[in-house]
Amino acid sequence: GLAVKGPVIVFDQMFQKFGMDVDWQTIRKPMGRFKREHLADIMAFDHVSAQYRKAHGRDYTEADLDEMFDMFRPIMAKVAVTEELISPFDGLAEAIAALQVEGILVGCDTGYPKETCDSIYATLEKKHGIRFDVVADSENVRGRPTPFLVYDCMYKANVFPPAAVIKADDITAGVQEGANSGAWTVGVCETGAHDSETLMNAGAHFTIPGARNLPELIATEINPRLAAGKLPGQF
Repeated sequence: GLAVKGPVIVFDQMFQKFGMDVDWQTIRKPMGRFKREHLADIMAFDHVSAQYRKAHGRDYTEADLDEMFDMFRPIMAKVAVTEELISPFDGLAEAIAALQVEGILVGCDTGYPKETCDSIYATLEKKHGIRFDVVADSENVRGRPTPFLVYDCMYKANVFPPAAVIKADDITAGVQEGANSGAWTVGVCETGAHDSETLMNAGAHFTIPGARNLPELIATEINPRLAAGKLPGQF
């Protein structure tokens, strides 16, 4: 999906400025992690660290990662809100509105740094009328695949237990985050890099084509199970 493409473009540009040529497949592998961790994961691949060594005559250090991430941050904040990348996927705005009308709070967590999140959330609200009820703090809360960004949203929304929460994501790290949190976890197939089987193997309880299908899934699959006293994963 286009949202997956955005950070890949920025990482690619950043690596080139450091005299490196890292293929997009490698850049995508840690997708979903907080971007500082994402960068560290890429650099830890042997063929990537070898490129840095060849270009700079030494191994990279944590200070080098900090320098790279400092370069990444402002560029990502601008790229993320370009028209191609910020346009909501089909039916997303309508799905969020439908959930909120039903009294369901809608939260968002991401692997982006704060300035990128701020740009994305402000642009979505101004241009597309999409407003999240709560957003997680990706800078200060440990990210995917741990469950803590989900818990951050739960804390801010004052919603508990995890069985009252639905986590939807289109990447494996986000699905693992949902599964680890104990929430109902939904894999979204059309917008990310993974198919239904991959997302189910990562821990999804259900998969749907797009976010537009989430209200129907909640009404027909999750709410009846909750009414029957079932917990996430009980069928």
